[in-house]
Amino acid sequence: MSDLIVIEFGDKETAFELRAELAKMQKEYLIEMEDVVVVTKNEKGKVKLHQAVNLTAAGAVGGTFWGMLIGMIFLNPLLGAAVGAGAGALSGKLRDIGISDDFIQRTVKPGLFRAGI
Repeated sequence: MSDLIVIEFGDKETAFELRAELAKMQKEYLIEMEDVVVVTKNEKGKVKLHQAVNLTAAGAVGGTFWGMLIGMIFLNPLLGAAVGAGAGALSGKLRDIGISDDFIQRTVKPGLFRAGI
């Protein structure tokens, strides 16, 4: 069974500090998390999700490696790396792990949940 825990902070710096502390606790095997997201809202009211893992960058790195490897077969590793990086970045941007971004944007509204720490 999974639990969704939402904590609202007065400032985003505290939320990012907590996310870093939770990641540290997970590395020490004290807790097990599927996903952790910091949700912020700008002055215009637009909600932005700050994922713990940048899937676009991870996809670009993996795509560069595989593209260069395949490019070596066709004697053009630089072109293969460039195409692989682009394809990897695109697939990383389209991929979503953990809690669905759409679910978070629909469900989590500032002021909906309150917890004192």
